[in-house]
Amino acid sequence: MTHPRPKLYVSKCLGLCNCWWNGQLLFSDFVEKVKPFVDFVAHCPEVEIGLGAPRKWLRIVMVDGDKRFVQPATDSDFTDDMFQYIGRVVPELGRLDGFILRMGSPSCSMKGINYYKGKEPGAGVVGQGPGLFGECILNEYQGFPVESDGRLRNQQIREYFLIRVFLLASLREVEDTDEMRYLVDFHSDNKYLLKAFSQKYLNILGNIVANRNGEDFPTLITRYRANLLRATSTNLQSSSVVNVIYTIYGYFKDELSDGERDHFHQQVESYRNGASSIVSLTEMLKLWAIRFGDDYIKKQTFFEPFPEALNEICQMDRYQSQ
Repeated sequence: MTHPRPKLYVSKCLGLCNCWWNGQLLFSDFVEKVKPFVDFVAHCPEVEIGLGAPRKWLRIVMVDGDKRFVQPATDSDFTDDMFQYIGRVVPELGRLDGFILRMGSPSCSMKGINYYKGKEPGAGVVGQGPGLFGECILNEYQGFPVESDGRLRNQQIREYFLIRVFLLASLREVEDTDEMRYLVDFHSDNKYLLKAFSQKYLNILGNIVANRNGEDFPTLITRYRANLLRATSTNLQSSSVVNVIYTIYGYFKDELSDGERDHFHQQVESYRNGASSIVSLTEMLKLWAIRFGDDYIKKQTFFEPFPEALNEICQMDRYQSQ
């Protein structure tokens, strides 16, 4: 199965440039592992507004309800510089499939940044939220996969992120063709993956593809993408995945031996109990699709939603991140 190359925004300090506030290059196993399979768009907002690296640390200070981007050690305020930068750079990012943002950065972080009531040492914290650049990304790319390097240490979050960015990259390629037949193929090939996310949205997306109102392709795919983002906005549930597995199993069960059926049910229970990964089940179903010559099932991205070489990332309990 061939896969597209997702276009991912990544904070530049994560293995691409020595631009963390102390001049370090931060290491993320996840970023290193996905490098051969994706195309990165990388920025460091703080360096690109002229602060350099290393630099004195910055913080967000609340002043009359507004966020100010200040550097206490130099008594400098870089709020206008940062917002001018955001207004220039974010519109130029274009069509991306996902974002990996550095946790703990007052510019890039997606969450958890302290907002202070003053710039002096010991000033109290009055709230928390995203960094200034991260907040703009969350607003401009609502519904898109946005994660921090810290959250990507979690096994399930890594897998979910990969599934989504490769799915969106595939849809982006369909959009570039400007041809309806490729959207029909996309929907068909992703049917069971979408079903695992949401039966409700699978039906909605199917109705969009049916195009009963004769909409033009740009209008149609814009609606399709918006609903695909909604469909994949919540994580895969094991119960939904098991339902899909049993649906696909139904294609072959009458051709299987009693021993094969028993082994299948044992593997399902093992997956439900958290004792085995989904890979053993999908590999079994894929082998049956090959054995019985079912081309429709063989093409389903449910079996391989991202390159097989990335399975290692999802099978480790915890990945390193600095």
